[in-house]
Amino acid sequence: MNSQQLLRLHAVLSTLALVFLFTTGASDAPKSAVFDKITVRQIDVVDSVDRVRVQLAGEYGPRRTDLSGLLFHNEDGNEAGGLVYSGNKDENGVINAGAILTFDQYGEDQIMSIQYAHRGDVKRTGMTISDRPDEMGENLAAFYRAFAAAKTPEEQARLRREVLPTIPREELPASRLYFGRTQDNASTINLYDPQGRVRLKMEVNEDGVPRIEFFDAEGESIKKISIE
Repeated sequence: MNSQQLLRLHAVLSTLALVFLFTTGASDAPKSAVFDKITVRQIDVVDSVDRVRVQLAGEYGPRRTDLSGLLFHNEDGNEAGGLVYSGNKDENGVINAGAILTFDQYGEDQIMSIQYAHRGDVKRTGMTISDRPDEMGENLAAFYRAFAAAKTPEEQARLRREVLPTIPREELPASRLYFGRTQDNASTINLYDPQGRVRLKMEVNEDGVPRIEFFDAEGESIKKISIE
């Protein structure tokens, strides 16, 4: 066997060895690696049985391409919360930014969130706790499917405007607690009843004046306590 034949044989055997390693997961294959820097669009973190539990991505498509961050999944493969953000200035220098940390109820959407929203000169930051039904209703599920399939922001806006108001209240989330900084620069704590109606509001307004206000089931103010 001449030298060229030996080289060809060596190349074939090396290729077969690499194929074996990658397809059989040989026990001596590397289990860890150290990098100074990597560039990726998405990393899927899996558990011991290869279920995706965490997704780290530069963007989430197709309807969330402006968001970057982390999404969490439970053992059944359902999205269970996340930490995402976005931010930019338009051609006129107007800020459009936001970030949110959410915790989802099992089989439902978020029931707790910490949010920052910034549109132009208007800012709002705070924490919201909500109630949701134990199972997602069919009307709300159909709305989410249609919203996910919407191809333009205009179509999504139309669904919010035309379809969301037709969903029975018992299928919708109900706010129970909000505290944070409002868009009119007040620090506030709002408490809601099980139907999501605000019943008690405590705030310190932008002038530093504290106030407590009570509301009836129709949303009408029935008592105010203030030092003004």
